[in-house]
Amino acid sequence: MLRDSKVLKTAVVLIYMALLAPIVVVVGVSFNPSSSYSVDLHGISLRWYRAFFASSAFTDSLFMVSLPVALASSILATFLGTLAAIAIVRFRFVAREAVEAAFMLPLLIPSVLLGAALYLFFARLNMSGSFAAIIIGHMLIGVPYVIRVTAAGLVGINPAIEEAAINLGCSPAIAFIKVVLPLLRSSLFSGAIFSFIVSFSDINVAIFLAGPRTTTLPLHIFSEIQWQGEPTIAAASTIQIILVTLMILAVQKFFRIRLAF
Repeated sequence: MLRDSKVLKTAVVLIYMALLAPIVVVVGVSFNPSSSYSVDLHGISLRWYRAFFASSAFTDSLFMVSLPVALASSILATFLGTLAAIAIVRFRFVAREAVEAAFMLPLLIPSVLLGAALYLFFARLNMSGSFAAIIIGHMLIGVPYVIRVTAAGLVGINPAIEEAAINLGCSPAIAFIKVVLPLLRSSLFSGAIFSFIVSFSDINVAIFLAGPRTTTLPLHIFSEIQWQGEPTIAAASTIQIILVTLMILAVQKFFRIRLAF
């Protein structure tokens, strides 16, 4: 048993090292004082971070496109996903399983095909390249995550709590808002964070829906990799990694606070 445990731990460590190695290399390159794509262990420089914030193309793609689009799409995905989760968990209607499967389709369909289909749809409406198009596209790929997290939270809530509020004089709607929603707060927050991360890091859908004024940060990094060889893209990738990591840590901390109470 002890030998098996050591083998398992070694395998887990090797897997983690394989997963984290590319991230460590990207972060190391971002602090490289030279223009080469290498990790310099003899010196650390913020040269490429200064270049990132000095570039209007990078800062606009981050602050004017990626963050607003991710925020808007996560809000919409949380709202629609919560309504869908309530309908799927609390109500019984014809073809309920088919409706649930339809909401999960963005996870099953390859994102490249989804992006191409959305492009053809929005092109007919003369909306291709607009903020509305990319927000709707990112909302669609974020809704399944919200539904899964919110549905799990709803299933874990004892219906007797809501029934007790109704017996004390609350209407079903008021009982749900005042009793159930506070208990769902952690699930809603987690779903919103997940949909934000999915939108913020997406490139497959954005490559079809983005336009000259709606180029997201991942899409701009992708284009810079093709046409430019400076480690500024490593600094941009590191900033993206830091933002996503902070969002994940926020979810974990929020869950700890909820468990403490």
